[in-house]
This record gives sequence, C-alpha cells and structure tokens, in this order.
Amino acid sequence: MKKEDKNDIKKIKNILSDETNKGNNDFDILFLVDATGSMSEYITAAKEETKNISDELMKLYPEKMFKYGYIFYRDPVDSKSDQHEVIDLTDNVNSFPEKIGKIVATGGGDIPEDWVGAYKLANEKISWRNGIKVIMHLADAGAHGKLFTLNDKYPEEEGKLIAELEKCAQKRIKIFGYVIDYKAENSFNECAKIYRSKGGSFEILKFQAIPMEETNKFAPKYDMKKEPKYPIKYPKCRPMMNNMNMMNMNMNNMMMNHINMNNRKGKNMNMINMMNMGAPNPFTMNNRAAPPMANLNQMNINMNFQRNAINSIQSIMDKP
Repeated sequence: MKKEDKNDIKKIKNILSDETNKGNNDFDILFLVDATGSMSEYITAAKEETKNISDELMKLYPEKMFKYGYIFYRDPVDSKSDQHEVIDLTDNVNSFPEKIGKIVATGGGDIPEDWVGAYKLANEKISWRNGIKVIMHLADAGAHGKLFTLNDKYPEEEGKLIAELEKCAQKRIKIFGYVIDYKAENSFNECAKIYRSKGGSFEILKFQAIPMEETNKFAPKYDMKKEPKYPIKYPKCRPMMNNMNMMNMNMNNMMMNHINMNNRKGKNMNMINMMNMGAPNPFTMNNRAAPPMANLNQMNINMNFQRNAINSIQSIMDKP
C-alpha cells in the first residue's frame, strides 16, 4: 500500500472516531434538499417528517442535544430567478411545518443544479456547534462542472464545488448523499472520492421506494361502520380497499336500487342518467375509503425519508 493511501485511511479513521466529540452531546443535522420542480414530494416529506425523526432520535439517544436545519437549493447558475432558502439549525422542530410549508418546488433550468451554492451556504450560513455534524443531501440531479456532469456548460463550477467540499471536510462534517435519480449518481460518486481524499466521511445511498405492500401495512384497517373524517393527514391515511367482492356487491346493490326506482316511478331512466343526477357512484364510494395513488406515493416517500434519516444517524452512533 502506498504511503499516500495509508495517510488517507488514517485521516478517515481519525474523523470517524470523533475523538474530539467524546463527551460533547451536541448533534447537528442539516438536510440539503434539491428544491427544483421535480422535488415537491420530498419537500412535503421534510415538512411532515422532521418532528417524527426528532421524536424517534430522542427516544434512541436521550443524552444527545439534536438540532435540525434545512437548505433548499435550486439553480441560480442557469436561471437567475432561482433562489436558495435556508433554515438555520434549531431544536424547535414544531416550527418546521410552517417554515417548510411556504417552500415550493420550482425552477431548475438545465439538468445540473447549484451544488456549489448549497455547500457554500452550509459552510457560511449554518450555525454549526462543536459536536457531531451531519449533512443529508437529497438530489435527483447532479452538480455543475464537467467532472460531475459530463456535458455541463458551466465548467468553472467544478473547482468551486471542490473548494466547498474541502471546507466541509475541515469542519469534520459527515455527509450522506441520497441518490433519488440516476442523474445525481455520478456527482455523488465524484464528490465522495474528493471528500474521502481530504479525510472526510461521505456515504452514498440509494433513496429507493418502499414496496407498496409495506406501505399498506402502516395504514389502519378501514371500519365500514365509521365514516373517516376529512381531511386525513399522514400517517392516519385512508387505506386502499382491494376487496373486489365488496366493490362488486356495492355495484349490484346500486343497480337493484335503480331498477326498483324505475319500476316504481314507471320512467325509462337509464343507469347512466340516474348516476349523473347524483346517485351514488361505486368508484366515488371506493375513493372515499382509499387514498388517491398520489397520497400513497407521498406516504411512501415520507416513510422512506424518515427511515433513511434515522438509519444514517444510527450508523454513526453504532460505530465503536
């Protein structure tokens, strides 16, 4: 093994051991989230899951003093109207629904996004404490610079990102990169190589969807005798009704009712006209008991957002 390689391994081991953090219970977690047009569901997950993440981590590590922050970044490099948004570290997790609720997924311009601006804000605008520092970076698109995105038209961004990563490594920030789409994968891989060469800890994980059958396990059983209250927010969502027999029975009963009504009134009103006039629609009835597919997808992303965040923190705490 080359001497340079041994030195790199020693640097990494020194940072992972956190010798300087022993006895310090401060634990800062910064979520770095792409907030361009395709990321709306992940912004919603951040709004809805931060408190759940906090509650779970407090149960697991009651001695730690957790703080949470967010950087929602876009791409002012390519679209000047794009703006980044920063929520500095705080232990007031109850404030996040309101703060994040005002943020919308918008902008983006070309495919790469402004990772330089995101990490620059992490270095300059976040009130890091002296304990453990973590960045969880969620992205579905890569960074500017040809090293990170092959045909990028802003090559000057490459050196800027390397410089910001070096500053993060000097601050001993541990980074978890979550690949939401393949377009971000090369950028994460290259950033990890650079970061590790500077003695930093950079883990790459795939932000994969939880199987839908696993999502459904968390949905409460639907009580046919009790009408659900609206609106229902995650996790008290309305479960999917997959019982085709029940649906068929509802349709059969409705058809019989319509036939009886027609016979009593002696009118030739067909089934479609009756339903258009306000008769119960079996598909509408079913939708009242089942969330739209978009809601199930949001629930899926929320669960994955929470699970990955907690698993990442546990991976740090479980190191000897």
